[in-house]
Amino acid sequence: MSEHMQKTVEAYIRLFNAQDAAGIADIYSDDATVTDPVGTPPKEGKVAIKTFYELAVKNGAKLELLGPTRIAGNSAAFPFRCIVGAMTHVDKDIAVSVELPKGGMTIDIIDTFVFNEEGKVTEMKAYWGPDNITQI
Repeated sequence: MSEHMQKTVEAYIRLFNAQDAAGIADIYSDDATVTDPVGTPPKEGKVAIKTFYELAVKNGAKLELLGPTRIAGNSAAFPFRCIVGAMTHVDKDIAVSVELPKGGMTIDIIDTFVFNEEGKVTEMKAYWGPDNITQI
């Protein structure tokens, strides 16, 4: 199972960078939740998760792994950086309901995935906040 979890993390990064929201949604179980960032309301179910990722990838943000994936039991944690190009405005339809600065930025994030017995992600939590944002 740990090899599958590692491959899922790698697929997540690759699919995000390819702006493939449907592909990302496919790694999740039908009843999964995504909390991004922790402290905001979770997105529940595949439809809400796919919609979230459609908004998240539309600005061309890219993800870059910053270290190895840590696997314990049925969970994986991985550090990465989100690189966002110049944002001159914020659409009314946004993926993340937190205050983000305008312009280019990087966000240092740790995500956790919990997997079910079928190898699907049942829960994702993203740990980041204002202190993890750097303007570029």
